Formats: sequence, structure tokens, C-alpha cells
Amino acid sequence: MARDTIYPEDKNDNEDGLAYQEKSVIVSLLTSTLVYALFAVLVWQRYRAESFDAASVLVFWGRALLILIGMQILFQVVAQILLAISHAIVTREEEDPAFEDERDKLIELKSTRNQFIVFGVGFLLAAAALAFGHSVTVMFVILIAFLIIAQLFGDVSKLVYYRRGV
Repeated sequence: MARDTIYPEDKNDNEDGLAYQEKSVIVSLLTSTLVYALFAVLVWQRYRAESFDAASVLVFWGRALLILIGMQILFQVVAQILLAISHAIVTREEEDPAFEDERDKLIELKSTRNQFIVFGVGFLLAAAALAFGHSVTVMFVILIAFLIIAQLFGDVSKLVYYRRGV
């Protein structure tokens, strides 16, 4: 069933066919991809430049995770603010872009479920890597990789649910 027949009165659609929520997901996806690419380059450079003992490798990965979280929050907030401002300027609407109906909440729940499944698989793989004698570095790489994959998969899930329906 097409999206237009389910929600014909949806006032969030613009001429380009994208609702504000869809634009927000696309901005989030692009911002996340940029942050993860920058993060990967920074971590790779630092990891190759330093030599680690058992204690300092944990400090390195702890700091790397905190940097990733900080970068992600900062970039997402700035990107979403810029989206809201540009959306208001282009559409000249005074609607609340944060408004969510039942469909939006259901899409959020389903995409969050998908994220948790992907991250759960990654967590089990990271634990298995430790159990089979791999280093803590391998465990952290698996954990961070699946954290990134889960977040991107959640955003793609949202986009698919908005386009195809729930």
C-alpha cells in the first residue's frame, strides 16, 4: 500500500516528496557517516603513532570512545539545528518539526529494535573474541564497529520505514 493512500492528509510532505522527519534521518545519516570517517582516521593515526602496554591500551580505547560520543553529539546537534533553520526558511512554515504522531513513534521503536539487535550481535562477537583469546584491542574494534553499524542501520531502517510504511 502506498504511503499517500495511508496518510493522504500528511502535511509534512514538500514538493520533493520528503517529510521533515525523512530529511532529519538523511541529515543524521550523512552526519554520522562524516563523524565515523573522521573518527576512523583520527584513531588509526593515533594508534599507529603510539606503542601500547596492557594498561595504556585500555586508556586509549576509553578515550577513543569518549571522543566518538562527543563528536557524534556535537555534530548531530549542529546538523539538526541547521536543518530546522533551513526547513523553516525554505517552507516558511511555523510547524513544530519535533511533532511526532503514532506512526513516527512506531517507526522510532522498530528502528531502535533493529539497532539493538545489530549491537547485540556485535557485543556477543566482542565477548567471543575475548573468550577465544584475542586481545582487548580486537574486542574494542569489534564493539566500536558494531556500535557504528548499529547506528547507521537504525537510520537506514527509519528511512525505509518512512518511505515504504510501517
